[in-house]
Amino acid sequence: MSNEGFRNAPGVPEGWELVEFRCGEIGEYVIDGDGKPYRLLSRSVTFCAIIRKIEVPKKYRPFANGEEFKPHRDRWICRLFNGRPEAKGCYKISAYDDRGTFSNDGKTSYQEMFEEGRVFDDGTPFGVEVASE
Repeated sequence: MSNEGFRNAPGVPEGWELVEFRCGEIGEYVIDGDGKPYRLLSRSVTFCAIIRKIEVPKKYRPFANGEEFKPHRDRWICRLFNGRPEAKGCYKISAYDDRGTFSNDGKTSYQEMFEEGRVFDDGTPFGVEVASE
């Protein structure tokens, strides 16, 4: 069985995907008689459609200017260089303006930091979350 699930399967509520048909376990979601998701409170004794919520990954874009970056100015920034483990580490920005940041690495644009895969110390991308459609 694939970890992908079956999206847009007939009868599956929007925002959910079909996992498989089998007896359900406690805490899994199935489709109730009205076609709505229902969380099992006990193990089912008959086969049912097991479903799960579709996880939509958050989308980000680079900061557009210093005003967008300002709320994040005191956070740690991490370098994640897969090819050079010795280059990994975190640092703080010493200054910023509308075009980018200044640190011991020199001046770097918001676009470059985003494209290089820089992240904040909690793992979120160095950028602004874009609203999902």
